[in-house]
Amino acid sequence: MRGPIGHLLVGPRSHGVVRYAQSVFDAVSVESSDHRLVHMPTLDADATALAACGLVHVHITDRLFGRTPRRARNNVLAMIAALNRPVSVTLHDLPQPSDGPAMRARADFFRAVARAAKGVIVSSHHEAALFAEYVDATIGVEVIPLLFDPIRVDKPSDSAELTVGVLGYLYPGKGHMETLQAMSDLDPSIGFVALGTPSPGHEDLADDLGKVAADMGRRCTVTGFLSDDELFRASTAVTVPVAYHRHMSASGSINSWISAGRRPLVPRTAYTDELAERSPGVLTMHDNNDAALRSAIESAFADPASTWIDSAVTPSPTAADVGRAHQRLFRRWSW
Repeated sequence: MRGPIGHLLVGPRSHGVVRYAQSVFDAVSVESSDHRLVHMPTLDADATALAACGLVHVHITDRLFGRTPRRARNNVLAMIAALNRPVSVTLHDLPQPSDGPAMRARADFFRAVARAAKGVIVSSHHEAALFAEYVDATIGVEVIPLLFDPIRVDKPSDSAELTVGVLGYLYPGKGHMETLQAMSDLDPSIGFVALGTPSPGHEDLADDLGKVAADMGRRCTVTGFLSDDELFRASTAVTVPVAYHRHMSASGSINSWISAGRRPLVPRTAYTDELAERSPGVLTMHDNNDAALRSAIESAFADPASTWIDSAVTPSPTAADVGRAHQRLFRRWSW
């Protein structure tokens, strides 16, 4: 090996991709001490501490690197050139038709980054299929599923307020509005909770949720950013956890529910089928439509125990699994 492995985190630490990159660094550091971490809150920050590294690994999605996919592409390629050493990447949020008019530009971004990289990782076999179909079928990618933190179960008291919750950044397509609308026939004393903060440019979604809830006579809470401990406590307090992102290709939000001991309601998709096969007993699946979501929420209130993971279940992969998988690839790409 020609030097330690560098891990470059780009963007605010509150961003889900940056937080996950930190988790991967923590996991591989258990496997080997020969790793270096540099965090660049902005693209003009100093990364000279990586000068001795034989390989630098970066977790990438276009929205972390520029206001448009074209600008993000130019910024990432310039960064790779400035590092002047092999760079491997984990790609997040792969382009797909649900992106609408932005899909082509996003595909161009991921294609350019992948072609400039020494190696490419994605987080699900579904993402690998999206990459081959919409980005570049000539580039091979490695699949390392998103890691699960150890499950902690801390059930609230029976006197806790009844709520339906959605976890993660608020943006159109994540399923917040659809979940709230699916509650229309529930008793208005049941509250709606969004565990997270609006994505930049989508601050109006919180107001829209509040207006729809008010029309139902229902309480609506948008928590804003939560620390890890706050997120865990909020996740356990929700009565019915929901992840109704109908076009997910990998989902940190689902993993967060599961790590809190929750068994979220999810639509049946290629990705959730893959996750359920790998880790039986961590999801409650329903058909991928609004009516099925409504029915699933009603069933969960009738059987609250179904929203908790059995203590005998161990989700896969663990942090140790993910650390070892990355270490094997880094060895290959560093020689």
